[in-house]
Amino acid sequence: SAMDHLSVHPLFQEVDSEDRGQVVHPHLSDPALQLAALDRRTVEALRAGQAPLWNPDLYGGAPLLGDGQSRPASPVTLLKALLHRWPGLASDLGVAWLFTWCALGTTLLARRVLAAPPVVLAVVAATALTTPYLSVWLLHPHASTFVWLPWCLLAIERGKPAWTALAVAGLWTGGHPGTTLHVAGLSTLWWLARSRRPGPVLGAVVGSLLAAPLWAPLWEQVGRSTTAAARTGGSLALRQVLDLAWPGVLGHPVRETWSGAGAWADGQLHPGLGAWLLGGAALLRRGPGTGLARGLAVVLALATVASVTGLPGPVAHGRLGSLTALAWALLAGIGTLRAIDRSPRAAWLLPVAVLLTGTLARWHDQHSLSAAEHTRPPAAWVDVVRTAAGEGRVLGVSWAAQPNTAALADLRDLRGYDLPVSHATHSLMASLSQRPRGPWYPVDTVPAPAWLAWWDVRVVMAFAEEAASTGAVLEAAGWRALSLPAGTPLQAWTTPAPGPTAWLASRTTVVSSQQQAGVRVRATAGKRDVVPVGPEVGVLRGTSAVQAAHRTWRGASAMDLTWSAADEPTLLVVTEAWAPGWRARLSTGAAVAPVQLPTLQLGVPIPAGATGVTLYYRPDGWIRGQQLFWIGLGGLLLCFGVPWLGRRRR
Repeated sequence: SAMDHLSVHPLFQEVDSEDRGQVVHPHLSDPALQLAALDRRTVEALRAGQAPLWNPDLYGGAPLLGDGQSRPASPVTLLKALLHRWPGLASDLGVAWLFTWCALGTTLLARRVLAAPPVVLAVVAATALTTPYLSVWLLHPHASTFVWLPWCLLAIERGKPAWTALAVAGLWTGGHPGTTLHVAGLSTLWWLARSRRPGPVLGAVVGSLLAAPLWAPLWEQVGRSTTAAARTGGSLALRQVLDLAWPGVLGHPVRETWSGAGAWADGQLHPGLGAWLLGGAALLRRGPGTGLARGLAVVLALATVASVTGLPGPVAHGRLGSLTALAWALLAGIGTLRAIDRSPRAAWLLPVAVLLTGTLARWHDQHSLSAAEHTRPPAAWVDVVRTAAGEGRVLGVSWAAQPNTAALADLRDLRGYDLPVSHATHSLMASLSQRPRGPWYPVDTVPAPAWLAWWDVRVVMAFAEEAASTGAVLEAAGWRALSLPAGTPLQAWTTPAPGPTAWLASRTTVVSSQQQAGVRVRATAGKRDVVPVGPEVGVLRGTSAVQAAHRTWRGASAMDLTWSAADEPTLLVVTEAWAPGWRARLSTGAAVAPVQLPTLQLGVPIPAGATGVTLYYRPDGWIRGQQLFWIGLGGLLLCFGVPWLGRRRR
């Protein structure tokens, strides 16, 4: 587990001290700082029998399934949903499945392409268990995607569309788009080299259709993302290739000896000395499997070169060399085929040697935590913040309440740490900081209190070094300091008069704090125009122009809002980020189209006399994905049924 990273974040610290927690592996923070919050909302939706479409905890609200890393259909996530009362057990079983699925798929692949005896298959399995990409990314979606690589290759070898369809559909459940593209590319190369039959191509199409509900929302979100271009390419430092010559030659972050450049995780290439020597024997000596060994060597070499030079596209290609290191499993198997001819009695020492040396090479990559550390609770003082925030949001100045860790403390953050980020979300982050820096988007100084009120931010937190400047701005606007226990690592302020989370607005609803002019809503011939304003706004609340609406969430992707009937057409303003895919239906049953307000929030035109509306997030990608799924299901039934009918007729 990497959940010990929460120990260095203030929301999980009881007192402030120079020793802010202890982290075993400083380079593997995403499971705690990004992915745990996504898992939490995804599991919550699955347990409620709902699709995990929207995440209200981040960015003022953001697509959840569209982020590409929520992996709701992965066995790793399904185990967490089924065993939610035992999170440690669910995590351990997920890890066990990853190791087992990768080793089993690689072993069956070796059995088919090598027709090898059990000792060779044991060597292959041992190498697969300690392959670097799996070990390094064990708790990331990268691993749950990577483990489908041998199954895709095995399906191509079998040549049957149905099996390829299932393997490709499984690949899409993994939850990491970059690894999915890499696995697809390697599978294509395998098909070109060893198959070229139409069956696997047909199966890949059917499998992609089956997985459309997973990738279609992502594709829709990527199309309007500002971060796709920012994530383009990515390469491995040439010096990191030395890891292939000797494991850990550049040191390791856990031992505090890492001296390499670039990302440590991308440069883990070594399969262990046992597999390395057996694979080398397969390349140096002729014998059974020589052609396959040479082909695998070419792929390894090209992938390593590509990881150093980089390739175009919004994928971190620096990981390509580590990912293709699984080829060492087959190379080691081929080397074992030749070794057992010379010394059959000592052959069973080889899988033991491979397992031991592979484990030694990967010994520091992951670690274990106690159940209490793995499910670390927020600090007790956070209860005060949670009570003050209520159903509103919080904001941390600088790195206070870093997203997405606030969500793990049951706090809704105006910021987020998530990809891809839409243009609208990026604009919201730009309103919080003059220098928006993704993917974390830290806030350098507290924004205008009027803007915080507009987004229903009820608590602002800061470290002691930013407390004076933050408090001066907020207290001048009437905010008050929260009374927190002595020694608390953060200071906090709360608004004395939080506004509603949704309200009806007529005529002038927002005025600029400087110009006294801003967003105006006018009802003219059934149309409404909205005049844009900037982030410096003040909200006219408590006047005849505003009527609060009562909001009740139905899961995380739908909400009911009610109010007293208005005598004229109005605009419903909801403190939730607008995104394409929000839909609305009045209590009368009539559908209305939500609009994006200039303040980047969700608005709904409301006719006179209406008393309620249901808002629900259903992006077009999700709807089309379901339609494609049914087509894919029909194709899968045909893939299974046509051969079965053929056998019956014989």
